[in-house]
Amino acid sequence: SMRKLFVDRFLEEDIPSDILQETLPNVVAAHTMQAYVGGYGAMIHPVGACATAAVSVEEGVDKIKLGKADFVVAGATDDMSVESISGFASMNATANSDAMAAKGLNERFYSRANDRRRGGFVEAQGGGTILLTRGSVAAKLGLPVQSVVGYAASFADGAHTSIPAPGMGALAAGRGGQGSKLSKELAKLGVSADDISVVSKHDTSTNANDPNESRLHTRLAAAMGRTEGNPMYVVSQKTLTGHAKGGAAVFQTAGLGDMFRTARIPANRSLDCVDPEMASAPNLVWLREPLQLNRTVRAGLLTSLGFGHVSALMALVHPEAFRIAVANQLGEDAATAWVETASARLRAGVRRREAGMLGHRALFEEIGHRRFAEDVDIDAAEPAMLLDPQARAGEDGLLR
Repeated sequence: SMRKLFVDRFLEEDIPSDILQETLPNVVAAHTMQAYVGGYGAMIHPVGACATAAVSVEEGVDKIKLGKADFVVAGATDDMSVESISGFASMNATANSDAMAAKGLNERFYSRANDRRRGGFVEAQGGGTILLTRGSVAAKLGLPVQSVVGYAASFADGAHTSIPAPGMGALAAGRGGQGSKLSKELAKLGVSADDISVVSKHDTSTNANDPNESRLHTRLAAAMGRTEGNPMYVVSQKTLTGHAKGGAAVFQTAGLGDMFRTARIPANRSLDCVDPEMASAPNLVWLREPLQLNRTVRAGLLTSLGFGHVSALMALVHPEAFRIAVANQLGEDAATAWVETASARLRAGVRRREAGMLGHRALFEEIGHRRFAEDVDIDAAEPAMLLDPQARAGEDGLLR
């Protein structure tokens, strides 16, 4: 749609008369909400370049903390286009296929973060959603918890140009060391700096960003009081997924959730030889083979960096922290009940997803008449639901 509006119209091509509305950045989220969810809450559309998904999570967390929402659909998506491909190539940000092939590299391994033969990222597209909710809501409804958001914030990069290596501003997350907001928020969940096992780096495979980001995490760990010599495993997810720009942090968040579930740290498959420049980050460990830990991955950090001085940092904690919080506040019986209900929801979700993958059910179904039955006077029922706090939408779609 952007191409039709900004290019095709000058070429005297036929374009839809309403093409303008399709080029607005908020339309994708708005269409999803109106067609598949039918929500009525606030809609915020952050744009933070390659850090957009992480900024979206930050906005969602803030909404919940402020009491403006109990449940938030966060996330981001991005696409590939001729313009972005040629633009990133002109900046030497993406891997040059001819140059990589001349080095004897297979095209599957052109995205090679932290490797001495790296030459830029491989473009990707896509995104996804992250469902955020208040802990009390998750406990009451028996919602599965992949991870607990211990911290989510974004920063500007001060006087530094963010091209080609953003991220300096994220150091402010550790301002005050063990008295920083990051450290104190993690401490509330029973997590210390030494409990952070893994860092999911933005790692674009560019010469400037990868060592820059490694220094960022080394300095941050030292400020938080992490024990010297305590290894922190690096996951460079873009070596597998490519760089989806705005949606990248969605993939990273899902990856950390998998590590909490399995205690398995994935390998950096494209890594042959770590660049000697990474020696400035002695506590970081780059795996070439998967590592199955004999202990729980209690917490992980995620950095998502975007051109335009956007440095986003998230700290995610193992869902056991949520179960412990439920037990402490509501009792062990409530915690056990939550585990049982959440497990049942997970099993039902797997069955639903597999049915969609096998073609037995549509993966996405548009909502008909929002949440109301066809024989309900929506013009009267919908305003009543929005105005009357006692109004309820029943399973049959009737307002009660």
